[in-house]
Amino acid sequence: MRESDIQKIKAVLLYILDKMPKERCDVYHIVKTAFYAQKYHFVRYALPLFKDDITALQFGPVPSLIYNALKVARGQQDAYHFCDKHTLDTLSSAINFKDEFFSAKEKADMESLSKSNIECLDEAILQVKDMAFSELMEATHDKEWYRAYHSSNNHTMDNINIARENGADELTISYLSESLEIDQMIN
Repeated sequence: MRESDIQKIKAVLLYILDKMPKERCDVYHIVKTAFYAQKYHFVRYALPLFKDDITALQFGPVPSLIYNALKVARGQQDAYHFCDKHTLDTLSSAINFKDEFFSAKEKADMESLSKSNIECLDEAILQVKDMAFSELMEATHDKEWYRAYHSSNNHTMDNINIARENGADELTISYLSESLEIDQMIN
């Protein structure tokens, strides 16, 4: 992963921690906010907000790198088996953890976030901040989650399916598909 991609994810995570009500800065609300922001950005701008695989876990979709960084921040070393040490250390070192809640040790680098990024993050925070665990779980267990979760070899959700299920039109789907292919070829 490029350093700019890591810094973008760090900015997203710190922005959420700064703007989300403190009583909602638990792992579940943080990963769901990031997921909502990502899907909003897919649908509106036909581009990912950040580079991270969305994984279908038992309690719904999570951006896997963000989830693993939060696990490291709370002291769970098993996340290093799945992700690059430098990446996890860069992300988790900017996060405090106490009594099941996370907080930011520093401000988000706003230079890493575009106007469209901030728009989608703000909308995701507004959407998720008042939702209970059960509401979030129900709202995020859709067809693509089901397909990926029940896949025997890979629980990674498909970004195109996420966009399509959340209202992206075919022009947006086409552009998103092309941009994801180009990004994959570059990396």
